[in-house]
Formats: sequence, structure tokens, C-alpha cells
Amino acid sequence: MKYFKPFIILMLAAFSFTSCQKIEPIAVIPEPSECIQKKGHFSIDEQTILCFGNIGEEGRDIMKTIRESYPKKFKGLQPNLGDEESAGKNSILFAINEKPDETLGDEGYTLTVTPRKVVAKANTVAGLFYAYQTLVQMSYASQIAGNGPYSVPCAKIKDHPRFAYRGAHLDVSRHFFDVDYVKKYLDMMASYKLNKFHWHLTDDHGWRIQIDKYPALTSKGAWRPERSKWDTLHPMSPDEPATYGGFFTKDQVREIVEYAAARNIDVIPEIEIPGHCSAILYAYPQYACDNYPYVVAVGPYWPPKAIMCAGNDEVLRFYKDVLDEVAELFPYPYIHIGGDEAFNDNWQVCPKCQQRIADKGLKDEMALQQWLMNEIEQHLKSIGKKAIIWDDIVSEDMVNKSTIMCWQGPQAAIIAANHGNDLILCPTSHCYFNFYQNDPDKEPLAMTGLITLEKAYTFDPMPEGLSEKAQKHILGGQCNLWTEFINTPKQADYMIYPRICALAECVWTDPAHKDWKKFQNKVEMHTAYRKK
Repeated sequence: MKYFKPFIILMLAAFSFTSCQKIEPIAVIPEPSECIQKKGHFSIDEQTILCFGNIGEEGRDIMKTIRESYPKKFKGLQPNLGDEESAGKNSILFAINEKPDETLGDEGYTLTVTPRKVVAKANTVAGLFYAYQTLVQMSYASQIAGNGPYSVPCAKIKDHPRFAYRGAHLDVSRHFFDVDYVKKYLDMMASYKLNKFHWHLTDDHGWRIQIDKYPALTSKGAWRPERSKWDTLHPMSPDEPATYGGFFTKDQVREIVEYAAARNIDVIPEIEIPGHCSAILYAYPQYACDNYPYVVAVGPYWPPKAIMCAGNDEVLRFYKDVLDEVAELFPYPYIHIGGDEAFNDNWQVCPKCQQRIADKGLKDEMALQQWLMNEIEQHLKSIGKKAIIWDDIVSEDMVNKSTIMCWQGPQAAIIAANHGNDLILCPTSHCYFNFYQNDPDKEPLAMTGLITLEKAYTFDPMPEGLSEKAQKHILGGQCNLWTEFINTPKQADYMIYPRICALAECVWTDPAHKDWKKFQNKVEMHTAYRKK
């Protein structure tokens, strides 16, 4: 993507913005529900007072995040703090509505900018946090131009999200990303009003979370030999040192969960069941159907052979023990339990699995997987959690009532929605940001497939053809960053941005308010700000 000089950016953005015309560009991503621009601007300077009104104890962490980020967002300006009573001239007030505005919901807000002051109001602290993100973005034009004090165009904005679930996924199994990068990823999510972090913690290529009852998961399953390239790898040999990898301690997980909460982000951990488990079987081979010498995978292979033995009661005990420890770390409703690409060839010849099918009166191996996932789902329910499962589990006669994450296309989504399951959409066609984003001949090596920024921008989480009743089961959507060919923070940033901006607008903004050309110009401004 070309980067324009600042004055060209300002001209393009001002010309393209139709809902907030004239004066200065307002380049907010995602596009607000309503925006009326007024004449004039508000200047943020050394005397500006940052005020908070009617903020309960539950909002302290998010308000602290605003105070601490203020000097970073406004290049060194230290906020003068006040309460609602001191919110006079040259002030920015964040206040909870005394009487809830039902049109705003839980995450909406109003933002009024005049030459004298800025007032943000919402029903919740989450809404105020998003008002702050909008205010920061409104100042981008001034900051790109190097202006100080920072100029914010006068406007009246009323904004609320289209979907409650607005997510981004990060795979830390195939390549490990540390606490600092996870925090950076969360900051990017927060900037664009995304609120669900899907943390892919386990796979064939490494187990990344401390489990006290099963220490070999991290002492053995978190490590593999180092390789220079992903696509031309030979398997790990028994005497080869395993030096690449890592895992998150429980204290680090708590730190990340706390960091995310202060940015209105729920963290949803994923523990893969029953496939993608080479790292588990390397650490605990007794949970396999066979005596195959499983190792932590070092690169691609297909089809994946590793699968946990569904006929072994100890496997059920293992998963329940693991999920009990995981549940203690994540204070949110959802835990993702995988379910994708579970090739059941081993089950077809495993006496224990075949006996389980017979004992439970199951139709086949697919029904055995549904039974296993349902057992886990019921256990999660017993400890106050809900399960998310990939759409591989979906069939016309499925028994699972879990939330379905749809990656394969609209057909499974339609079946699941009509079945009464809640859904999250992240189809490979639009949301897999490990795919190329431009001409593969000119791009770094990536996963086969092409999702340009424009293609990502056409994503609609609402499948066509759903009844009004079924539409209520669509919770929202997310982008996925699988890290087969992504082994550094720099490469991860390159692959996720600016496509994450497109995803954010697709899940927040009503389709009637989206505009591709306007969005392009906004991205140009945001990119210039990020480079500044």
C-alpha cells in the first residue's frame, strides 16, 4: 500500500468523508452510527482537564487505562484530572448516564465536541472507553500534521455496535508470542473497538499454558526443535534437542487477562479437543489409541493423525482436570474446546472407541465425537462455563447446544442457527489473515489463499437466508491469525494490519453506513499515524 504525504492524506480524507463534511477530516474506524460535524474544533493542550463523573468501582481499571494512555496518545501531554463538577471550559468529561439510554445498549456512547469542551456519555464504562478511542482517532489529522495543541473537529456523534461479539484470534502454538506481544495485540484490538480475544493456546505444535496437574504438558509439550522454514521440515528425531517454544505461566495468564479487562476485552482460551493433540500425546502417550511415537510437530503435515482416544475414560478425566484449571484463570463465560479437523481413522480400528460407540448406541465415529464434545460441554456447564466449538461438529442431527464458530462457510452456519445454536462467523473466505493479502509473488511466504483489504471489507457476519428467529443466534464475527508462516511480531503486525480495521468495521458498523472509498482514505490516515 502506498503511503501519501500528510497534506495529501488530509485532502483525501476530507473529500471522502460524506457524513461529517467540511473543515477537518474525521477518520474514525469503525465508522460511527451517526456523525454530524460542526464548525470549529477543540484543542487539547497542557491546561486541558480530564474529568470523570459517576464512575463506579467496576470502572476504575478502564478509567485508569484512559489516564495512563493519554500521554501516549497525545504525545507527552500529562492530563490534569478532575470530576464532573470541574468539567468547565477546556475539559474532557467522561460520565455515565444518570438514566440509561436504551438506544445505546451496553457499549454505545455519545460524544459531543465543541470549541469549549468535550462530553462523552454512555450507559457503561465500556461505552466511555469506546468514546475515548473515537476521540483519539478524531485527533489523528492534527497529530499527523505535527500540530500542537491537538485539534479535534467539533461534532456530535451517537454510536453503538451492530454485534456484541467482535473478536480477533491469535495462534501462539505454531509460533510462540510472548506477553509483551499479546499486550500489543490487545492494544490494537481496543483501538478498533474489538472486545473478544480468542487465544489459541494448544495445538500439535506446542502446548502453551501451565497446568499444575499435568506438568509434562509444558516441560515436554511446549518445546520442539528449531527449524528455519515451516514448509520444508523433517520430523523431530528422538535425540534431537527441543529448544524452540515457550508457555505462559498462570501468573502471566492472569496478567494478560487483567490487561485485557482494562480494555473491555474478554479473553477466550482455546483447548483443542480431540484432535490437534500431538503435543499432548508426546507428553502423555497413554491417551492415544495406538503406540505411534508422537512428537511435538515442527511443521505441516496432512492429514493430522493425532487424536485422543474417545474410548478411554482417563482421557475424559484429563480434559476435565485441565479445563477446571483453565476455568479458574478466565473469569468469562466462554471456553473454546476446538473440535476441528479431528480425523478419526484411529477410532475406526481402536477397540476402546468401537466399544464406546456400541455402549452408547452411537451411529458412527462422527457421533462419537459429538458425544465426547457433549460430555465436555456438560462438564463446563457444571462449573459455570459455556463451550465454543468449531463448525466441524455441525450436522442436521447434532445434539450439542454449544456456541458454534463457523470457519468453513455459510452452510454450517445456517444449519446451526436453525438448530438453535449461537454462532460466531470467521469464514476462511474473508477472515483468515494468515492468507496472502496481495500478489503472492510480491509478498512474504504465507498460507495459500488471497484475502485483500477490499475482500476483508466485504465480510458480513449475517448469513443470507436466515429467518428472523435464526438471525438472533448470530453473535458476531472475528478475524483469525494462524501463525504457520508468522514467526515474528513484525510479521504478525504486517499480516493483521490493516485488515483488522476492515474486520472491525464489518462487525461494528451497520452495512448501510459502510463505504469502501471512504474506508480506504481512513486507513491511509491511520497508517500514517501509526508510522509517526
